[in-house]
Amino acid sequence: MVLAAGFGFRMQKGGEQKPKPLVELAGKPLIFYPLLLLKNSGFDEVVINLHHRGQEIKDRVGSGKIPGIKIKYIQEPEILGTGGGIKNADQLFPAKKWITLNADTVIDLDLKELVKFQRKLDPIATMVLTRGQLGKFNPVFADARGRVRKIGIRREAAPATWKNYSYTGVQMLSRELLDFLPQGYSKIIEHGYLPALQMNKNIRSFFFRGLWVSIDDPQARASAEARFGRQLAKISKKFQA
Repeated sequence: MVLAAGFGFRMQKGGEQKPKPLVELAGKPLIFYPLLLLKNSGFDEVVINLHHRGQEIKDRVGSGKIPGIKIKYIQEPEILGTGGGIKNADQLFPAKKWITLNADTVIDLDLKELVKFQRKLDPIATMVLTRGQLGKFNPVFADARGRVRKIGIRREAAPATWKNYSYTGVQMLSRELLDFLPQGYSKIIEHGYLPALQMNKNIRSFFFRGLWVSIDDPQARASAEARFGRQLAKISKKFQA
């Protein structure tokens, strides 16, 4: 699933006229990057949830811009959030596991390895974590075994043996994690992960080292193109017109 229903307020405030999933990075719309990653990892079906300017996104992406992937769209009349959007998708298209990516994120991740990891350890959820951009996002703390212990606490409040990471927004979820979410609007961290951690549920971290950029505003886009231009151009060439 690719999450594409958000408003993109910071991008709008920066003067961008397009809906955020269609903002171009290295010449291609942002949403094409997670779609290409899914295709190259062997997935042939993906769900995209939409809300803000959803028809524009649907018209641009269509169903054949990236051959080999069947796209199912869910238009949310009222935005359901990072948790509710996934729970709603599972109710419409039930699945045992969900891999979700954000439409505004580029990541050079081996999703096949993520799936193997999840199957081997069978946690209720796996969060893809990195040491990049520490301090920009709420920290996720994992113990020496890679089990997620806390989210959003201060470094000094965590045991020295726990390491803090950034959450990339990529995750693999089971139905058990989705059961924590209420009907309607919810956030995956506040209403899913935090209650599950309070009940000592097994949530695992999949550590990632590689290209990861989250494009929240025009400055982030400019920075990504300046810093990772060659890598992004290489990825961009793999897209169809």
